[in-house]
Amino acid sequence: MTIKISKMALTLITAAALIMLCIAGGALAFLVGDTDPVTNTFIAGSVDCEVVQNEQSTSATVKNTGNVRAYIRATVVGNTLNEEGQITGNWTGNVRDQYLDTTEWVPVYNEESGVTYYYYNGGAIEPQAFTPDLFKSNAPAPLDDLLITVFAEAIQADGMPDVANAQQAFAYAKAN
Repeated sequence: MTIKISKMALTLITAAALIMLCIAGGALAFLVGDTDPVTNTFIAGSVDCEVVQNEQSTSATVKNTGNVRAYIRATVVGNTLNEEGQITGNWTGNVRDQYLDTTEWVPVYNEESGVTYYYYNGGAIEPQAFTPDLFKSNAPAPLDDLLITVFAEAIQADGMPDVANAQQAFAYAKAN
């Protein structure tokens, strides 16, 4: 018994076989292809800051000691001292207003403590750069019975368009 295959069927079978062969060859070439290894490089950002305060407490700046731009927030704590140097109370708003420069720093009342204010520098600080001085240039010398301490925190500025977003990020970080 002989099977007769028409010319057209033979051509279709041959074309299908060639297409299958091309697909298999392409897939094999893709899977066995050799490329140079790719090295992924990732450099972690460092966010940190340091308060630079003189002994007389008439000047305090914050240095961004990290390697990325950062928003800085500071807390200024003023305590009154007795003759033995023991803390007897907190400074009042009018004393605070005599010392702190609110033209470069935005004060935000901390509702948790009821006393402390956070001061946000108005813009992002470049790595290794300093904030403007927290104290007014014409601030009176501290009273003998006043101890002023400055604490600072930094948060990465990338992804935050302004200081309002930084305030929200600080609040979120503190809550979590």
